[in-house]
Amino acid sequence: MSFRSLILTVALFVGSFTAPVRAQDVPKVDINHLYNSVALLYTQTDAGDMRMTCSVTAFSERPAETQSPAKEITYRFVSAAHCVEGNNDRQQQLQKFYISADSKGTKAYLPAKLIQTGDKALGDDFSLFEVTTAEHFEVTPLGDSSILQSGDDVIDVSGALGMGKQFFRGYVSEVHLDRPPLNAGPVQWTDVMLIQIGGGPGSSGSAIVSTSQKAIVGFLVGSDGQGDIGKICVPVSKFASFVKAVDAGTYKKTKKSDDNAEPGSAE
Repeated sequence: MSFRSLILTVALFVGSFTAPVRAQDVPKVDINHLYNSVALLYTQTDAGDMRMTCSVTAFSERPAETQSPAKEITYRFVSAAHCVEGNNDRQQQLQKFYISADSKGTKAYLPAKLIQTGDKALGDDFSLFEVTTAEHFEVTPLGDSSILQSGDDVIDVSGALGMGKQFFRGYVSEVHLDRPPLNAGPVQWTDVMLIQIGGGPGSSGSAIVSTSQKAIVGFLVGSDGQGDIGKICVPVSKFASFVKAVDAGTYKKTKKSDDNAEPGSAE
């Protein structure tokens, strides 16, 4: 079976046989920082119900441009493009998005503004959100995926299976998969890494963080659904180029992606 014909699963599957994680194995400050940087992404149905779709991570912040007496901050969060339903920008912008820090007890849902989604046909499986709030989030900066080596330790916090935020630990198994684009239906993943790490539906879009860099080096987007080869991750270098183009107003999607893409299956 060729990689071009291999249909990969966008929704993640549980079944990774990574070793159990002991909290003392990873510096506690790193776990807590990442845990407080991650939130869960929700959409609101026509009936008003909240539906959790994916995970998001705060990667930058700036003072809010508001006159509110509260000291509000505008945070930028990243997730995956296949987490946002809609066949074009107009449809996607009409949706209502929220994030939740998933604190214990009563959950608070903060409105999230969709800034842009990436071109799934080109493998830009990213979505960029902004949230202005007085609630505090830690910020996990973007790192350097070009210096990664196989075996490097990484960690992840995500809302797998809708069971709230969970901590996972793993390692880089392949820095650059030298194969044609991986076909996941509407998403054509290119320039991907393979990471041996836990996760499940709801982990999509979560940040893969290097324990040595203490920074984001990739984003978990899926798995092959056929074997235990790890999770498919898009490198942070690709996301950095996406954000730069979005901020410059030069990011353009292909007509194929904008008109014909079907929503991904992030659970």
